[in-house]
Amino acid sequence: MKTSTVCKLVAVLVILALGILSPLQAQNPEAKFQQGLIKEEGEGSLLEAIEIYNEVVKDESAGRFLQANAMLHMGLCYEKLGRQEATKTYRNLIQNYPDQAETVKIAEEKLSLLAQMNAASSETGGGMSIRKVWEGPEALAGETSPDGKYLSYVDWDTGDLAIYELATGNKRRITNKGTWDKCQEYAEDSRWSPDGKHIVYSWWNDQMTYELRMIGLDGSEPRVLYSNEETNYMVPSDWSPDGSQILACMYFQENRIQAVGLINVADGSMRMLKTLEEWPGKMCFTKDGAYIIYDRQQEENSSVRDIYLLPVNGDDEIPLVSNLADDFLLGLAPDGESVLFSSDRDGSSSIYVINMEEGKPVGDPILIKSGMKADEALGFTPEGSFYYALNQKVSDIYMAELDPESGSIITPLAKMETRFQGNNKEPDYSPDGKNLAYISVTGPTASNIPFIQGAGNVLIIRSIETQEERKIIPEFARMGYPRWSPDGRSILIVDLSDASSMGYYQIDIETRQIKPIISSDEGLRFFGKHEWSPDGGTLFYGRRINNFKTGQIMSRDLENSEGKIIYESNDILHMSLSPDGKWLAVISRPKSINTWAMHVIPSSGGEARELFRFEEDELISIGLSGAETWSSDGKYILFMLQEENVEDSFVELCRIAAEGGEIEKLGITVPRRTASLSMHPDGRHIAFSALSRPLEPAVWVMENFLPSD
Repeated sequence: MKTSTVCKLVAVLVILALGILSPLQAQNPEAKFQQGLIKEEGEGSLLEAIEIYNEVVKDESAGRFLQANAMLHMGLCYEKLGRQEATKTYRNLIQNYPDQAETVKIAEEKLSLLAQMNAASSETGGGMSIRKVWEGPEALAGETSPDGKYLSYVDWDTGDLAIYELATGNKRRITNKGTWDKCQEYAEDSRWSPDGKHIVYSWWNDQMTYELRMIGLDGSEPRVLYSNEETNYMVPSDWSPDGSQILACMYFQENRIQAVGLINVADGSMRMLKTLEEWPGKMCFTKDGAYIIYDRQQEENSSVRDIYLLPVNGDDEIPLVSNLADDFLLGLAPDGESVLFSSDRDGSSSIYVINMEEGKPVGDPILIKSGMKADEALGFTPEGSFYYALNQKVSDIYMAELDPESGSIITPLAKMETRFQGNNKEPDYSPDGKNLAYISVTGPTASNIPFIQGAGNVLIIRSIETQEERKIIPEFARMGYPRWSPDGRSILIVDLSDASSMGYYQIDIETRQIKPIISSDEGLRFFGKHEWSPDGGTLFYGRRINNFKTGQIMSRDLENSEGKIIYESNDILHMSLSPDGKWLAVISRPKSINTWAMHVIPSSGGEARELFRFEEDELISIGLSGAETWSSDGKYILFMLQEENVEDSFVELCRIAAEGGEIEKLGITVPRRTASLSMHPDGRHIAFSALSRPLEPAVWVMENFLPSD
């Protein structure tokens, strides 16, 4: 159902206008409508949003188009709340605004979907409910226990594996690694054994490699189950029904492949099942252990996924859910026959279930809940309740004006206003200062594999003077970090579609032709900003080698494609080139200890000169993803700092003289992580993207929704 009408609905739904409206603006019906969107999409305050939309509907000065859209969003809010008023609101819209054809068509489609959902509810006996059970940490990376009493998760205060008791809210760490200042190791994804007595989990160790570890629920019998220096990343996905094997996905850096394997619990041996072009989403065994259910991309470099069955005996995979839409596995219900998945086939992320028998789908998918997305599937209880986490992050672009000499603020920091907000990132000013390039994300997606930080699927060129925007949509599922060429005729972007490597591509802004600069076949992995030399003949970029343990800053002559190592370090690195192309500002931090530092090195190669280094006990971090840039005259390096030991601390814009000296704080702060600082050629205006206002992470449960036998 990917009609232009539905796409326009989706475009409206993703507006996240998070700016603060003045009282004068609030009297304007358009601004009032935006306030409703803030409450609906930005805060999740659906009842407050309904009141605001109702005011717009009653305001004759709003015009029929805006009134109809406000009524549509009232229906969407009621639908998310699970209330019958949704049906009534959609019917009123159809009856009272017949001249608004596109909005009426959307309402008709929503009524049809609600009818399907009501039919499904009748089959289950009704009573479906959705409720919040825990405002938990970001990225739980765990699941519900087999008896439905606990959630495993990562306690990011220490990095330990922990469990949360759902009935009481009690928390308990299973591992005990110590504080971050003593140990930089940490747990990640975890899965419960079928009997609920053990947990297998991935662990990042002090050798900077991943292991699969296993531990008892009471913290007893800890052991390393599987370790392989050739694997850069490992994730446990499920236990076999008999508890003898662990289903895991792993990434091999040397040949850059993702593989699905079975690890024997008794002796730690591994049997490879299948290699994949891209990291899969959720994977789980079928109830009889004969198949593995998982989702993967429909085709190479595509962000759209389908769901498949992989026979454990090595036979060819079998399509389970195959559709032009994006279908993402959420899990297998306790009955062993109902496969829950998320799909955008109705124009928004919705939850469906399909039945399965003997490795084959039975019947068509049944809509369970429209307009719902699960960012992290946490599994089922024995009674069939489904737990999931929501952790929406909102990124926008911010601008300010500074005095080049004193660094004082001339024009305060303000969010760049665009029609669609909440998905904009990585700005870069053009060499003449007339345009700003940035990356955006458009269109719905069912997948809970998030875009890589900084990545999107649309390149936008915005006129600074008129604020008009041009969109370029190349054939990349995920791209990021645009950088203007010195002549202003093209933009270099990073193709991040392949989870195992990246490529650099040059896009002509007039013809939109794409020229490969560095193929993804070279296996590059991003760690810092890439930069053009002032004459456009050389590209500076970063790469990781030695199983991600070593970082290198490279220069490449674009005429003969020859590359040269400029700087090498085992510390995390990212860099920025001075305006004259002679110097690189390099930010580094060892993985073992939290000591950030900045150096300046010649772009031709040579000895690094340290500008500053924080001590381990200072707990100060510097933003990643290109969060530093040079002033236009090359006298200063601007960057972002955050005091990690201060609760609710802000990220603050700072600068330091390129010749050395004290760090100056410039008085510009944002509450969240920042990226991609860009200085205007006039030396006065600066732009960057920041996580502006993510929704608080929370765990939810959906109950009484599965079809009855």
